[in-house]
Amino acid sequence: MPKRAIASSKVFKPSLPFAQATLAGGFLFVCCTGRNLAGQFAVGDPAAQTQQCIDNIRALIEEAGGTLADVVKCTVYVTGRENWAPMNAVYFANFAEDPPHRVSCIVSGLGSPDCLVEIDATVYLGE
Repeated sequence: MPKRAIASSKVFKPSLPFAQATLAGGFLFVCCTGRNLAGQFAVGDPAAQTQQCIDNIRALIEEAGGTLADVVKCTVYVTGRENWAPMNAVYFANFAEDPPHRVSCIVSGLGSPDCLVEIDATVYLGE
């Protein structure tokens, strides 16, 4: 089965040639930052950025025909230990039931100095 790019008008589209999400063999691969539709970050607010990441991921999953319940794995990147607890509070509120497998990393920086959280999700949508 060939891969297919998935896009949503509800998610900011950067000028770089990245697919917003990629569907391949029943799996959807999606990675989002906390940019709102206008391309802005909630500067200095890791909780708001985490929620925006999850909202962006949700929009792309829904575009492909799934829900957040279909997420099987997330890798979370967060800048600084001080952003850890706010990120976790929002993350766990969104994945309270049957949460996906998760890997978490504290990193020294992400693509923009205003970006505090990035979430990479693997979603199983079936064949």
